[in-house]
Amino acid sequence: MKFHSVHGSAVTVTENRTVAVRSDLEFCNGIVFSDHAIKAGHKFCIKLSCTQAWSGALRVGFTLNDPGRFTPADLPKYSVPYFLKKDYFWIRPISENFTGEGYKLMFYIGIDGSVQLFVNNEHKGALLVGLPADRAFWVMFDIYGNTKGIKIVKPDDAPKEITARGQEAVKAYESACTSGMKPVCRTRLMLVGKDGSGKTSLKNALLGQRPEVEVSRTTGIDFSTSCMFTVGAREPWSVIAGNYASPAMDIKEASVSCDVEALEEEYHQAIAANIVQELYQQKRKMSATQKTPKPPSRESQKLSNSSGAKKLSKPPSASSLSNPKFSEIPQETFKEVPERVVQLVQKLLDAPPQEQQKSQDSVTLATKVPDTAKMVLDIWDFAAKEEYYTIQQMFLSPRALYVFVFKLNQDLEENVSDKKYAYSESLSTLEYLDFWLKSILAHTSSVSSSSTFSPPVFIVGTHRDCLGEDDESIKKAVEEKLGQVQDFLVGKPYIQHLVTPFYAVNNLTDDSLIAEFRIKLEEASCREPYIGEQIPIRWIRFEQEVSILKNNGANYATYDQMSEITGHLGIVESTEVSTMLKFYHDLGVLIYYGSGKSAVDNLLRNTVILNPKWLLEMISHVLSVQWKPQDKWNLIRDKWTRLQEFGILEEPLLDTLWHEAREQKPLLLGLLEKFDLACQRLPSVAESQGLIHGHNRSFYVPARLTKCSESNSLYCMGENDITFYVNFHGFLPGGLFQRIITRTTKWSQDIGGQNPYFMYKNIARFFLDVEHDFLLEMASSKLHRIKVVILRVSESESDSERRQLSNAMSPPSPHACAKVRNFLESCLSDIREMWMRRISYSVVARCPCECVCETHKKEGCLDESCLHFLNLDECLANKIVMCDHRRVKTSGIRKFFPEPLTLGFYGPVLPSMSLRDLCGNIEKNCPNLPSWVKSAAKLLNNGESGRDWNSLARELGYKQNQINLFNDDLNPGLALLADWIVAGGNTGLAVDALTVYLEKLDREDVVEIIQKAKDQEQGPAKVFLSYQWDSQDEVKGLRSQLEKSGFTCWMDIGQIGGGDHLYAKIDEAIRNCKAVICCVTPKFTTSQLCMKELSLADLLRKPIIPVMIEHTIWPPPGGMALILSQLVYINMKGVGGHGGTGIHADRQDKYREIIQRLSLHTTPDTCHLEPETDTESKKSHLIEHEMLSNFTEYTDRNSMGGSLISMPLSDMHRLPVPNFQAQQPIVLRQVDSGAAPNARTVEQVNVSQCKICSIL
Repeated sequence: MKFHSVHGSAVTVTENRTVAVRSDLEFCNGIVFSDHAIKAGHKFCIKLSCTQAWSGALRVGFTLNDPGRFTPADLPKYSVPYFLKKDYFWIRPISENFTGEGYKLMFYIGIDGSVQLFVNNEHKGALLVGLPADRAFWVMFDIYGNTKGIKIVKPDDAPKEITARGQEAVKAYESACTSGMKPVCRTRLMLVGKDGSGKTSLKNALLGQRPEVEVSRTTGIDFSTSCMFTVGAREPWSVIAGNYASPAMDIKEASVSCDVEALEEEYHQAIAANIVQELYQQKRKMSATQKTPKPPSRESQKLSNSSGAKKLSKPPSASSLSNPKFSEIPQETFKEVPERVVQLVQKLLDAPPQEQQKSQDSVTLATKVPDTAKMVLDIWDFAAKEEYYTIQQMFLSPRALYVFVFKLNQDLEENVSDKKYAYSESLSTLEYLDFWLKSILAHTSSVSSSSTFSPPVFIVGTHRDCLGEDDESIKKAVEEKLGQVQDFLVGKPYIQHLVTPFYAVNNLTDDSLIAEFRIKLEEASCREPYIGEQIPIRWIRFEQEVSILKNNGANYATYDQMSEITGHLGIVESTEVSTMLKFYHDLGVLIYYGSGKSAVDNLLRNTVILNPKWLLEMISHVLSVQWKPQDKWNLIRDKWTRLQEFGILEEPLLDTLWHEAREQKPLLLGLLEKFDLACQRLPSVAESQGLIHGHNRSFYVPARLTKCSESNSLYCMGENDITFYVNFHGFLPGGLFQRIITRTTKWSQDIGGQNPYFMYKNIARFFLDVEHDFLLEMASSKLHRIKVVILRVSESESDSERRQLSNAMSPPSPHACAKVRNFLESCLSDIREMWMRRISYSVVARCPCECVCETHKKEGCLDESCLHFLNLDECLANKIVMCDHRRVKTSGIRKFFPEPLTLGFYGPVLPSMSLRDLCGNIEKNCPNLPSWVKSAAKLLNNGESGRDWNSLARELGYKQNQINLFNDDLNPGLALLADWIVAGGNTGLAVDALTVYLEKLDREDVVEIIQKAKDQEQGPAKVFLSYQWDSQDEVKGLRSQLEKSGFTCWMDIGQIGGGDHLYAKIDEAIRNCKAVICCVTPKFTTSQLCMKELSLADLLRKPIIPVMIEHTIWPPPGGMALILSQLVYINMKGVGGHGGTGIHADRQDKYREIIQRLSLHTTPDTCHLEPETDTESKKSHLIEHEMLSNFTEYTDRNSMGGSLISMPLSDMHRLPVPNFQAQQPIVLRQVDSGAAPNARTVEQVNVSQCKICSIL
């Protein structure tokens, strides 16, 4: 909002029309308007500039009249009472108690037509009521009296937890604020560090409690302590008993509009004071000029029904100036003035001169955290056990101060592991410090408005007195230890979170450094951006009710119970209830998952966890290896052993683990699944068939798995198996890998119905498809990466046979590699969105440069610690990249992944021809062949043995008699290329397949010629296909149909989620397309990447055509509903069945419907299309769907050089497979010219054949 160009004569508008200042010489003529009309639900804020020279204050009003219809001359001196007499004006003076230099006034227009006033973020009540909420009105300000100027400023934002949940949550928050707000000063103090470092002792020292020599060990997280201190007092902290909630009733909830009598009296007093001041000015003027005073004119003295203000001066002394008398005032002055004003004027004139000066209370601008404010610290003490790390990281919050505690008398570089657990990682103190600081960075880091990083982290060393016997030696040792920590932290990514200096304290004695550290914590807490945030009073009351329930022993409640509580507090809108619960969930006060699309979320939506500590204890019973059932007569100890040794949790054991909360077992299981801590195990064949008596549900719990030290004994790595890595750039916590294992298990079960072959804490093997498995292996904790291995499976039993077969088999399918990679990146994207917003990762491949490693001085060293990597996205986008040592060709890496989709060849690539009719000279008899084909053929003809046209023909699967036919031509390479392309459908797909085999022959020169030709012919695709990876095969079929109809398509076939290079390509494709087809499946609706594509298309106003590939709820739940709910989808799953014309015919009808819908937005390119008869269409369908499996079986059985076997089965439909009946060489569209016009053309169908048919 800005100020209008129409304003009062005393007003000057500056700073891009955001500042309006009244002249010092006047107290009126200060009317200004907003530059546009605003509606209900809008809020605006102004900052005041004041003077003490006048009486009266700002007036604020609203009008339905466009100020553009006024001229400056039309505006009165005073808004009151002039505009009050006009229609569609609502004006209210602001009390002088609410104005002062630098004060911020915020106004919120409610949907009920009320205007709520906030002064320095404190709610003062309703300023106006009864405005027409369905109309838009202009804002009017009368810069009057002691208000000298106003500046439009940005209103304070809602808490970022509210803002992050969208506009609907912000509106619910602002609506709640209309009932009153209160600043809240509260944060958490998180104590982290190794076991036995002195965290609990430090907590006691900060609280001023007597030190304890023997301190009990913390389990999980200790939430039990809260304390309070007065800001600026530097007094000891006082411990708060029980669960603390901010008081909500400190603010008087008075309505400005309801206090009409007090405001009206203030208004009358201001008018009376200004009349008296006017009389004194007249007296002084007459005394100075020694002239007989003339009575003031009616126009100058008439003050109507306004608080007319005049400039105040020092009251005249009784000796120098006699008091004016009431009888001296012209009666015209009191015309249209209320009787109460007349009474007040007479009272002021009868009073002594000293009392006639208006006394004003000195008011200071409220600060965000005043010195007298009460700050509350909730102290959380984190246990230092590895099994708790996964749970603890769920409770890390940006609204906290963190203190890392370590022992000064311990070697900071010595690796110390927990001897109780052989599989626990051994970390030194410095490595443990690095782990926690990276955890805080990944889970909580944010940048505040002052460009400082939040949350702050303190480093404190304990046991200072153990470093020496005298003060000098202790001081020297402390400097050495803290210097060692400082040197370790130099250059780390989290250094901007650290607060210096570091502290060295002694917990067990009175230490002055404890007091100094306590003051430092107080100062840091006051600087946090969320301190002093305005929280709706009725929300604070709700927090008090929750605190009472906790103190009464309630750990959870139903959503209906929460709604009943909120109803008593005046919170009736479901949107506000949901927003409030999610806000306190983000703050860690309670746990509520009210947004989600899965069945688990439906369960969690109806339950609110009131006590996070209770939930932590319940989860700890499942994850902690320390806890054991207490019942010595427990008869299910075999199930407990299975959980300990294999990480399989059987449902009967839960009744023992959760014996205190058995009725909440579905809720707790849902939370375990929500947190990715467990997933259901599929029953074995014997269990599903009921052969095992008493079968119950069971779950995988990766956190309970044991570590495998010899991973090589678990699988046999073959020469052709494909390996790539996910690099986490220095931080991969074990809890993250466990979450990945949980999600991967679910995904493998969904796509193949198989449980993992084996699972350990650091490695697991999963089913991918009938031909492939894949492994995930977490490298050493110091390497921070995950190794991914794609394997072709064999049925042999022994390791030696398996290794021999593996080496003889072709490499895994590129489609399989891309499928695993896409899942991992999607999985990590979801985890980052939900849990670890600043986790960094990239997919890399081992560099093949075979350089000499520095550690072992060995060329091409394969030790995991000696490997160096290339970014996979860069390798897939470029043929040559640079590693740290030399230039590297990427063909050896790119061949394992699908080629990126390229456009350019759509429609017929070559003219129709018959090889027999060319009389052995294709170049002469077919002169209109493209130049790139001739150039490619020339290179193949001159190629060396093993890389020439003959080798390519064999690689493509041609038999010797066909190769002899090509050899009879004067240009055999050209004859081969033309035959392959035309026989393969004469489309760009045949050229794409050709480039695959050229790369296998290492003919990058020929591939480059083809690629340049594509780039020259390439134009923007008309259709962008947005889809989720699992439906790729169906989308490829749709793409094929659209391109046959003349609509060029863009779709990613192997790299979705593949980094910035692909994102740029997707952005370019969406911007240049004419329409977007979104292929809707249940997984499509939950994909963050698909959501981004759809949002960009909607933002660019691209036509969106939804095509339902799998049955999905409509409109899809979540953010996509906003885009898709108004669109009509085409259901590809509603084809075939009873009463239909067959699946194929129904599918063709759906394709025609899609094409018809596309035709409304773009036109097909028909110049490249060839006419196709219905019979040919049927044959094309037969080729693509019925003969694919037969061809694959034949090629596998005859092992044609391994070339076609290595192609992914899902990509084989690129090569059209003809009817197997024809065996003769290829003759395309050979029609007898002498046939009768009405002769049957059915026989012409079988003469069009592709190369695969000839091979067979």
